[in-house]
Parts: sequence; structure tokens; C-alpha cells
Amino acid sequence: MPKKQTKILFLALLLTDILFIGIFIFIFIFTKGLIAKSIDIEDQIKTELKKENIATLMKDDIASGKAYQEQMSNYVIKSDGTVQFIEILEKLVSESDLRPDIRNVSTEPYNKTNNQNVELLRINMDITGEWQNIQFFLKALENYPLEITIDKISLNKISDYNVKGKKMPQWSGSLNFTVVKIKDTK
Repeated sequence: MPKKQTKILFLALLLTDILFIGIFIFIFIFTKGLIAKSIDIEDQIKTELKKENIATLMKDDIASGKAYQEQMSNYVIKSDGTVQFIEILEKLVSESDLRPDIRNVSTEPYNKTNNQNVELLRINMDITGEWQNIQFFLKALENYPLEITIDKISLNKISDYNVKGKKMPQWSGSLNFTVVKIKDTK
């Protein structure tokens, strides 16, 4: 029969084992809860980082969109800028040593875009002058920093006159073109 001391030692070891198993189970459950919480926090952090990345991308897109709009607005006539454009056009014609006669100015819908704030300014004009001056004007019109589309042009030699014994032919041209413009605010 085992001795009393052995029994006590056995019971003490058994109680110690039970205590350690209990502590182990407690620590296991506690750490399992901490791991679950840390996973939830990690998911929340990842979600917030994704939101922040999306917000940054959206800010970049908005900024580049605004820059694009500003850049594109440089190629159209501003709202209420029709008169100013016609004055610039007349000055361009006169600086080309041509005589202008603007026959018609009208607006029409711009079908190339869904933007309801944009329209076409249609201009029908006649010009008279020397051939090289007409060429200079047409080149200047093509290179003008607006969205200008020349739809039709017809040129006719109308007369010759002599300057210091040299023949100077005069040409007359009819020109139809459109310019993209922002609709006037009313």
C-alpha cells in the first residue's frame, strides 16, 4: 500500500495538473478571443485603407477632370463671348489686309457631345483681297486656339489692278465655319 506521503504528493501533483490544465484552457480561450479581435481590427484597418485609397483616387480623378475641363474650355468660346469673338475675327481679317463682310451669325446644337451647355456658332462671311492675304487669313483661322471647323469655302478671282506696273489680282471668297461655344446664360 502506498504511503501517505506518496498519496499526498500524488494528490498535489494531480491538483497542480488540474490547475495548469485550467490555466491552459483559460489562456487558450483568452488568446483565441484576442486573435479574433485582432483579425476584426485588421479587417477594419484594411477596409479603412481601401476607403482612403479610393478617396485618394477619386480626388486625383476629380483634379484631373477639372484640369481637363479647364484645358478644354480654352478651345471654346466662353458664355457671352460671341461679340468678343466676332470683334477678334474682324480684327484678324483686317490685319490680313482683307475686307470682311460677315453675312450671318447663328447658333445650332452641337451633336458631338451630350453636354447641353455647348453649342455651335455658325458664321457665314465674305472676304475680299489678294490671294496671299486670303491664304494667310485661312492659315491663321485654322491655327486659332479654338475648335473651329471650316465647312465650306469658295474663292473667285474678281479683278486685276495695276500697282506700279504690276498686276495685283483681287479675290473674293465666301467662307462658312463653326466654332464651339458655351451657351449663353440667360
